[in-house]
Amino acid sequence: MPRWVVIVQSGYGDQYQCDEAARFEGTLEQARARLYEIACTHKHRSGLRRQRREVFRVGAGDAYYAHVEGLMSTHRVLFQLAEQVWSTDPEPNPWQ
Repeated sequence: MPRWVVIVQSGYGDQYQCDEAARFEGTLEQARARLYEIACTHKHRSGLRRQRREVFRVGAGDAYYAHVEGLMSTHRVLFQLAEQVWSTDPEPNPWQ
């Protein structure tokens, strides 16, 4: 079964951050569904009082751009789906 990770990229100016939102196993269809769910529900920052959220599909559905407006700030976040193709670990780590 393929292994996937959802990558979350955000930042502005000279501050840039790239994190993992989830790791899991599943089919491509399941992975795309999970990516969409995360793009629509992921909390970018604790304490952010979301006023509005727009989610846009990028390309064929392996990435989403979210524009999240809070009371005091706006965040722009890119969610991408990545499939594991190689690892140095002989035994894979447990997936979440």
